Amino acid sequence: MLFLAAIRMVWVVWLRGPPPANFILDQDQLGSASGWSDGFRNGGRSEMSNNGFFTRIGKALRGEAPPSMPPAPAAPAVLPVTLDYEDDRIPSSAKARIRRILAGLLEVENALLREDMPNFSRVDIDQMREQHLPKLVKSYIDIPEAHRAEIFRKTGKSASFILDDSLDQMQTRVDTILRSLAQKDIETFTNNTKFVGERYSSNNPFD
Repeated sequence: MLFLAAIRMVWVVWLRGPPPANFILDQDQLGSASGWSDGFRNGGRSEMSNNGFFTRIGKALRGEAPPSMPPAPAAPAVLPVTLDYEDDRIPSSAKARIRRILAGLLEVENALLREDMPNFSRVDIDQMREQHLPKLVKSYIDIPEAHRAEIFRKTGKSASFILDDSLDQMQTRVDTILRSLAQKDIETFTNNTKFVGERYSSNNPFD
């Protein structure tokens, strides 16, 4: 009976809207979820558990906010992959390509300090220099030299050829970014010269 009375009380309050500010549930009437059987033995009167079901209902009806959840831990930082690009196991053709890519990335980074570029950011530069490029070269170095011939048997191309081809693809991406940045600079220069020509032209008859 006590349980039904408590449910009926909650149902009526829910239908009538939020309770007044001074509304407080009678803990003795509601009883305890954890000590429900003791409530029956004690004539239906029992203290309500702090973490019990009815406690949560009472707090909700009184407008008390639930305990806040702790903030989610921050994602661990991705450490750069370190690699010696002058390692003797790297082919000379790949070393030349790597130097060109690194120089291009530096040029892009300096250009991004002057202006933003849509669909590209400093994060992309860092990923290419600190993750993608060193991981590519390291994966080549890690192949035992005695087993690199297996790549040729499977693909018809040597491991060094495939490495150079992959580096060329990265270089193409860097060149595309540099070309886009240069195009923006050209457009800015063109617009400025057009403005100066219109603003300071001596063909104005009212000068």
